[in-house]
Parts: sequence; structure tokens; C-alpha cells
Amino acid sequence: MTEQQPESKEMLEEKLRLNIEALEKKKGDLIDRIKQLNRRVRYKKYEKKALEPFLEQTKEIQIYPLRKRKKAMEFRIATQAYTPRMEREWLKEVKKLDEKLKDLQEVERARRKKKYVDQDIEEGEQEIVTIEKELKTIREQLKKLYDEHKTVRVAARRTAAAAARQEEEMVALGDIALFEDEEEKNS
Repeated sequence: MTEQQPESKEMLEEKLRLNIEALEKKKGDLIDRIKQLNRRVRYKKYEKKALEPFLEQTKEIQIYPLRKRKKAMEFRIATQAYTPRMEREWLKEVKKLDEKLKDLQEVERARRKKKYVDQDIEEGEQEIVTIEKELKTIREQLKKLYDEHKTVRVAARRTAAAAARQEEEMVALGDIALFEDEEEKNS
């Protein structure tokens, strides 16, 4: 029965070691992911900073009213009957609006890009917060496992030391026979 005790301690120690290794690997993967996200967020912030001067210069430009006016004109042309001459005038007006919108296309792209960049930054930062929470729980679990592992190792050392002391205290039968021979000679 005493032999089963150390085996179970060894098995427990091995199990703890495997759990610790698995958690350490997961922790390393999460830290790598955070590094990746930090690089991405930093890049997106630089991208946003690069867009800001252009957006600041073009903040007064309004694109939506032009689009609305163009759609209204196209709807009128499509639904109402006009003389060919009037229809050509309307089409010329639509073409002018198209050219204006084409000139403003860069502004529109920059605004859309800024919106996507802001969204990417926010998502990256949220994911970092989530991963950091997960890392905190993993670190707490690791601390408990390391403490358990230390306790098991200390107990194993004490058991081994006690067994060694017990073995030293035991007297071999051959030694007893020698002691008896010496006592007989001395008496």
C-alpha cells in the first residue's frame, strides 16, 4: 500500500505539470494575439492620423444634397413626360451633377475609410480587453496549479526523507548477528 501512495503522487505531479504546460501554451498564444492586435490598432491609428488633414480641409463639403438632387432629377425624367428639348436639358443637369460627384468621390472615399478605420480600432481594442480578462483568469489558475505542484513536490521530498531515515534506523539481520557474536565474546 505504501508503494501506491508515491505512484499516485507522481501521477498527480505529472497531471499538474501537463495542466500547467497547457495553460502556459494558451497564455503564450493569447499574448501573441494581443501583440498582433496592438500592432494592427497602432497601424490603424496612424492611418487615421494621415486621413485627418484631408478630412479637415474637406469637412464643409456636403455630398448627400447633391446625391439627393440627382436622384430626384432622375426620378422626374423617368416618371414625367417632357419635350425632347426639356429632357435633354434635364440630362445635361444630371451629367453636371455626376461630374461634381465624381470630383467629390475622393472625399467620400476618405470619409468612408475613416469610418472603417475607427470601427477597426474599436473592435481591436475590445478584443484586447476580452483577451486580457481571459489572461487574468489563466494567470490565477496557473498560480493555483504552481502552488499545488509545489505542495506535492514538498510532500514527496518529505516522504522520501522520512523513508530514508526509517531505512537508516533499521538494523540488518547480519548486523544483529555480529552484535550477538561480539557480546558472546565479551562475556
